[in-house]
Amino acid sequence: MNNTNSPNTLTDPLNWTTAIFMTVNAIFGIVCNTIIIYNFATSPKERTSFNLICAARAIANVVILGMGFLSLFVPLTIFGENLFPPVHHAIVITIINSLYTGLQNCGFLIAINRFVAMFFAFFYSKYFTPTVTFILTAAMFAFRFYRMGYDIIDNNYNQCFSTYSSVYLTWFPTRDPRCRNKYEDVFDLTTLLLVGLVLINIATFVKIYLFYKSTEMDSKEIKKRIRKNRILFSQTIIQDLAYAIDMAFTFKLSALSMSRLWSFICGSMVWECVHSFDGLIMIMFNEKLTFLKKSFFDSSSPSSSVGTQGNPNALFSPRAPAPVV
Repeated sequence: MNNTNSPNTLTDPLNWTTAIFMTVNAIFGIVCNTIIIYNFATSPKERTSFNLICAARAIANVVILGMGFLSLFVPLTIFGENLFPPVHHAIVITIINSLYTGLQNCGFLIAINRFVAMFFAFFYSKYFTPTVTFILTAAMFAFRFYRMGYDIIDNNYNQCFSTYSSVYLTWFPTRDPRCRNKYEDVFDLTTLLLVGLVLINIATFVKIYLFYKSTEMDSKEIKKRIRKNRILFSQTIIQDLAYAIDMAFTFKLSALSMSRLWSFICGSMVWECVHSFDGLIMIMFNEKLTFLKKSFFDSSSPSSSVGTQGNPNALFSPRAPAPVV
């Protein structure tokens, strides 16, 4: 971006306010996501197919928050966009955007995981083992790494750099007409993906609801189970829709105003919150880590349900007495 009319970033109150917000939010998100990673690495009972995907999400969140926001956006906000050369901006922005796409793919894996568990239980126990999930997740991120390298080399060769602006407090793709805008169709493609995810998750939830309605239980028992699964279903919807909200702010709502504060909210704040609060959401719905009421996740009761990151047998196994998402 052209820096001709840029304020003195070292004395600008908005630059300092946004830098402090990004720093605090990034640290908060890194702590939350690190807890998820640590829990998966140190607790054998937590090493399930579903939790493996959650751990992969958490690792990507930490990289995005640490490399993108703490190491790039915050210093540039305080010291000006010329602190690092454009190629440095472009490399980091390419990496974190590629990981962002990988996180969306993780959401798709989670939705398919739950869908198969509910509708094709026999195949789930055979094809959705932690080993198979690891291979699928590793292959998905390997492709993202390939795209990172390809885009970085291509952008460097053509001098097509996405850069962060200390004036507008967000990043921008290159404005050079010679360069291909690879973000042109991102919003439409993401919307289609998220619509598909929502439909899959709704089908899964309906399956659970019908299961409980057809099971001989007293009315209070049915209501209790359905209430728990509604809350767990809400977690999935919140995580999926967070990306749609971010895309709406980045590519649509950002055009409503050219103010610096609005530009920061649309281009940086909402994006960062997606990754910081993703870790918090995973903690909230983890039976071991949650700070919600213990009675909500009480596994000692025969009517209890587990969190979305709880026991894999209670969550997905075709032998489980009552499927729970």
